[in-house]
Amino acid sequence: MKELNRRAFLTLTGAAVAMMALAACGDEPYAPPAPPAPPAPTTSKEAELVAAINKVWKEKYDAKAVVHEQLTLNQDAVGAIRCYGRVFEEANETPHTLKDPDHKIIFGELNGLEDKILNKYGKDSLAGMAGISEPSPDMVVALEDAYSCEDTAVRTFVAKLLNNSNSAKAEFISIYCPVVQGKTYMTAVVFRNNKA
Repeated sequence: MKELNRRAFLTLTGAAVAMMALAACGDEPYAPPAPPAPPAPTTSKEAELVAAINKVWKEKYDAKAVVHEQLTLNQDAVGAIRCYGRVFEEANETPHTLKDPDHKIIFGELNGLEDKILNKYGKDSLAGMAGISEPSPDMVVALEDAYSCEDTAVRTFVAKLLNNSNSAKAEFISIYCPVVQGKTYMTAVVFRNNKA
């Protein structure tokens, strides 16, 4: 995704809220959103991926394309990507057409995330995302990047993370590695501390 500022963040979540509102208008009783998953523990895959990303990030730093030499793994923003990762895992398919139960998972993950990030890191701190396609007009989303620490795959992934004007200033990265049909994918969001 190109930008994850307040407007883009609300666009991502708007569909989920709209679908929940429509569902509430039907004959079915209202079901509260699914509770957010507990904080994601760091796995060896995440640590391995951050190390591979940081090799490329260091080159970008040496070329003065980014502000910070390395990204620090920080799972504070993981909900921004885990919300979709959980949908893919639950459906066990990619691509996937978003349906009402998916919106409850997404809304449950995103509920309170924007305020948490705003309060802790400041306005416009969320930057680039990679690994998840933008929803199509028919609400189809897909995981884009199979998990790989190979140089070519990591360079492509970093390019996606940097496809945002704020990404070059990123200090932190949150990673989620969903597994769908036995295959591991990589998703990430980068962000910065605007309160420092």
